[in-house]
Amino acid sequence: MKDNHEKVHSGFEIEINAPYSLNYLIYVQNIFLNSRNQDRKIPLFPYVDSSKWGILDGEFEQTFKEVWEETFNNNLNGMYDHNGILDSDKALFQKLFENNETGVFGYLESVKSYLAWWDGIYGQIAIEGIFDEDRMNKIYKELSKSINSDKRLKIDLIYDRPILIGQSVGSWYAILTIQDVFTFRYEQRPEVISKLLKCCGVN
Repeated sequence: MKDNHEKVHSGFEIEINAPYSLNYLIYVQNIFLNSRNQDRKIPLFPYVDSSKWGILDGEFEQTFKEVWEETFNNNLNGMYDHNGILDSDKALFQKLFENNETGVFGYLESVKSYLAWWDGIYGQIAIEGIFDEDRMNKIYKELSKSINSDKRLKIDLIYDRPILIGQSVGSWYAILTIQDVFTFRYEQRPEVISKLLKCCGVN
């Protein structure tokens, strides 16, 4: 969705992206979790009726972990994500749905619902609010105190927490939530810096 680069006098850079693939997975994760806990005081976004979508039931959580890991590795290893990935690699993402007509319908509906938000003004506002000098530059300056490398740290932004999986980190690659970045402006977040430094091989 967005690609931004931050650089100062050192050779260290940050590349920031908001991938379609990982954010779609968070979208489906939240739909599933809402369906399992309809009495949640504050539902996760989005709150939709997915009862006719054929989302996996008993196998969803394990399948989600497998699809997330494959998507994570694809993003880690190269230029994988783009507008259209949910069509070109639909065999991967459709694993979260039943292998029948209901599941096929549900997958297509979930993609339309997701893209209506993500490609629209509301999704753009959610991401563009992160790309300001106060937020990302503050993180960049904190990292620059400990990193003396000419490498680039790739950060993929997701709009909500990956509740169903553990921490996803790779060499010079990290996933942060919008909340991680948004709240960094107002309070010290040593755990965020620690996570990013670990990705860069700095303990």
